[in-house]
Amino acid sequence: MATASGPSRKALKQARSAQHLGQRRMEAEAQGPIATLAVAIDQLRSAIAHLPESGRAAAAARATQTIDQLRQNLTDS
Repeated sequence: MATASGPSRKALKQARSAQHLGQRRMEAEAQGPIATLAVAIDQLRSAIAHLPESGRAAAAARATQTIDQLRQNLTDS
């Protein structure tokens, strides 16, 4: 819970995490699309890992399905 003196520890931690992820993404973009893809996949994996246990399996399955569809579309072209 935030106090009158400032944001909560959780909010500060989330802000630091978002800043770190944004910095990683910018560094990867400077290295090119393959590096950016690797960071994006890591960020997706992290987002799924932070979901409640009950939603992780479905989110992972959806992400896998989407990636498989994209891969199939790329190989079909």
